[in-house]
Amino acid sequence: MVANAGPNRSESEIYDRQIRLWGADAQAKISKARVLYINLTGVCQEILKNLVLAGVRASLCDKRPYPDAVQTTASFFLLDRENSAKKIKFSSVAHSLQGAVEELNPLLGKCEIVDKSVQELLEDDGVVSQYDMVVASRIGMNDAGRLALATTKSGGKFYLVDSFGFNSASVLDLGSNHTYRAEVGKNDVSKNVLTLEHHLPLGEIWKIPLTDLTGRRVDKHHPPIIFMQYRAILEYHAQSGGKWPSAARSDDFVKAIQDWIGKEAPAYATLECFQKETLQEWARTATAEMAPVCAVAGGILGNEVIKAISSKGEPANNALIFEGQTGKCRNVLLKAKK
Repeated sequence: MVANAGPNRSESEIYDRQIRLWGADAQAKISKARVLYINLTGVCQEILKNLVLAGVRASLCDKRPYPDAVQTTASFFLLDRENSAKKIKFSSVAHSLQGAVEELNPLLGKCEIVDKSVQELLEDDGVVSQYDMVVASRIGMNDAGRLALATTKSGGKFYLVDSFGFNSASVLDLGSNHTYRAEVGKNDVSKNVLTLEHHLPLGEIWKIPLTDLTGRRVDKHHPPIIFMQYRAILEYHAQSGGKWPSAARSDDFVKAIQDWIGKEAPAYATLECFQKETLQEWARTATAEMAPVCAVAGGILGNEVIKAISSKGEPANNALIFEGQTGKCRNVLLKAKK
């Protein structure tokens, strides 16, 4: 999907440091790549910022109403909400960000807006198949699985990314045939082309009970707490017909998740994270974003997108979790127990 042509003169000057770091071939792939961003949450915007600065063209897909949809968004781009809401009328979140994205890297020209809802994208999967990468946020499990399948069938990559309070989690689908050259030392890569292992399609991850998930870097007795937190948030969204957990819905969230974990993974029902007080906190922070968490997670994920596009270095796979209070980031390779 990405042509292997060298960068033009202006790009060579602007991206000189990147070319020195990644090489001209990698920068050429980056410059030719196109990324579609679905629902521009704070962490999604941080990924966008890092990639646009690196020369990756962005298309924005977020028909949610502005400014109502971004009241809890930790945004690098958004104008002052109080003033902009009075002086400038935007029809959607995507339109509110378009000008700022274009100013960030004028070399990339006009920032495209895909004026479709998630449901419209699902009805026409030819839209996502046009992109080398799709980065989606704040969408449900089933929708994410369908969009990931449509994206990877055409050779693209799909990242589902979200942040909630001090934590962030991402579920990644790079397709079953992603190849890369492994890093050798600090400044070189192997000449041997490898195929990424431990691939599990995004839509399949949700179908595996938590007690049946295993893989490299999975905790000894259960999946990482942050992954289970994200899974609980998405489960409630699915059960409630598209509603996200919140402080007002905390009691309903507690009941729904305790009932779910009792059936899904009864061995985990006694864990502290599935007790009432912790679940209420999860509900309160489910859509609350913190700027430092978004910035760090967005930087990490932006780098992973670069690796996936350039095929230089082994990229993160399956799941990536970030714990803001400790600053630790873990790539969790998930698979069903045999």
